[in-house]
Amino acid sequence: MKKIILCLAILLSMGATKSFAQNGGGMQQAWQSYLKDSVKLSDAMTDSVLAIRMQYRPQMREIYTDQSSSASDKQTKMDNLRKEMEARYKAAGVTDDQINTIRQHEDAMRAQRMNRNGGGK
Repeated sequence: MKKIILCLAILLSMGATKSFAQNGGGMQQAWQSYLKDSVKLSDAMTDSVLAIRMQYRPQMREIYTDQSSSASDKQTKMDNLRKEMEARYKAAGVTDDQINTIRQHEDAMRAQRMNRNGGGK
């Protein structure tokens, strides 16, 4: 009986992991499509921008989940990270207009998340 329960638990955790990976991959795929279609980046530039975003994601998550920082401190830290990311985009060959397009999209997505989450409360 214990073996059956253990097998079921393993199968359930594998299914949850697969579902989570597919969900995260969906967001990555959406960003990839957006960068190619709307921002008009080449495949190589798209890969560079996505790699840069992935490098900064853990730091952004840490800032977002930091319970000890005030909202204004979090905003300042996030703004600094965004400036670093944009400098890296520029170094990778992304133009100022393309960076502005990416920034506008990120701002719109952030506003949408805030509305969905009850205004960030």
